[in-house]
Amino acid sequence: MIFDDKNKCLQLAEKILAHYQKGLGTDCKLQLLQLSENITYLVEHTGNAVEMQNIEPCGTRQKAVLRLSRPGYHTEEELQAEIMWMMKLQEDFKVQEEKQTVCTCSSQSGVCFCIRQPLAGDDGQYLYTVEDVCGQVYFGTIFTYLSGAPLEDISLQEQVLWFERLGEVTAMLHRQVQAWQRASGLPRFHWNYETMIGKKAIWGDWREVFTGEKAVRSGQGVPEVLNRADLMIRRKLETYGRTADRYGLIHGDLRGANLLVEGDSLKIIDFDDSGFGWYMQDLAASLSFMETEEMVTGLIRAWIAGYRKQGTLTQADLDMIPAFIMMRRLQLLAWVNSRTNAASSIAYREKFEEGTLELAKRYVAS
Repeated sequence: MIFDDKNKCLQLAEKILAHYQKGLGTDCKLQLLQLSENITYLVEHTGNAVEMQNIEPCGTRQKAVLRLSRPGYHTEEELQAEIMWMMKLQEDFKVQEEKQTVCTCSSQSGVCFCIRQPLAGDDGQYLYTVEDVCGQVYFGTIFTYLSGAPLEDISLQEQVLWFERLGEVTAMLHRQVQAWQRASGLPRFHWNYETMIGKKAIWGDWREVFTGEKAVRSGQGVPEVLNRADLMIRRKLETYGRTADRYGLIHGDLRGANLLVEGDSLKIIDFDDSGFGWYMQDLAASLSFMETEEMVTGLIRAWIAGYRKQGTLTQADLDMIPAFIMMRRLQLLAWVNSRTNAASSIAYREKFEEGTLELAKRYVAS
C-alpha cells in the first residue's frame, strides 16, 4: 500500500512543511491524524514561534493540518479546483456575514458554520509537490485547524439536532454553487452511476467483493438481491435525470468524520471528494456507515427540515433518497474492502457486508 511506510510519508510531509516557515514558524512538529484516501498530520508549534499569518474562520491558532494526497487519485488541476472552491465559499459566506452580522463564523440565518481553508506557503502558493526516491510525485497542502468533536462520535439521538443544521448548511452550499458561474467548469470527478458503482467505479467495483479470488475460493457469488438493487438504482437515475436543479458541484463526503461540532457551530472539513453529482447525494453521504441504524429515518427528517429553510426539495427529490443511500452503501462496500489501512475501513469492515445485504433486501422490497 502507498501509505504503508509511515517514516517515508513523514519525511515527505516535512518537505511540504518546509514551504511554510514564515507563516508557521520553524519549530513545528507533525503528528499523524488520520489515514484514509490521504494521510493527514497535525502541525503544532513546539515552542515560541511566529504566529500564523492567516486567520482562520474561527480565530487565530497555533495549529494547522497538513494533507499528503494519495498519488494518482487527483491531478494537480483537480486539487487546485478544490482549493478554489473552498476559498470561494469562504469569500461568499463572509460577505453574507458582514451584511447580517449573525456571528463570528461564516453563516447565514442564525446557523453558524465554518469551512476549513487552505493556507498559502511562503511564496504564496497553496499546493506543493514532493518526490520520493523512486520518483513518485506527491501533492501536499496545509489547511487551517478547526477544533471540535467529530459528529460521528456523538450519539445518534444527539445528532438529530445537528442533522437539521447540516441540512440547512448543505442547501446553502448548493445554492452557492448554482449562483457561481465558474462552478460548472471546474475539473473535478463526476460521481454518477458508472464512477460510483459501475464496472469502472473510482473506489473499485463492489462486485469484486464477491467475485475476487478469496470469495471464489469460499464458493461465494454476487448475491441476487444486490444485483437487483443495482439495476433499480440505475433505472431510477436515468428517469431522475441530471437537470441543473438536481445535479451540480457537491461536497460528496459530508459524513460524521468530516463534520466537527463545537458549541453551536458546525465545521466542515475535507473537500477531497468534492465533485459533480446529484445534490441529494450529499444527504446519502451524511448517512455513511450508519444506513441500517433505526435512527436513520429521524436523521433524514431532520435534514429535510433544515434543507427546506434554505432550499427547495421536490417530491421527486424525496423519492430518490432510498436509491442514493443504497448507491452510497454499495460504493462504500468496495471502499471498505479495498482501503485496508483506512481508519473507517478497519472500524466498519467486520459487519459491513452483512449490513449491506440487509439494506438491499429492504430497498428491493420497498
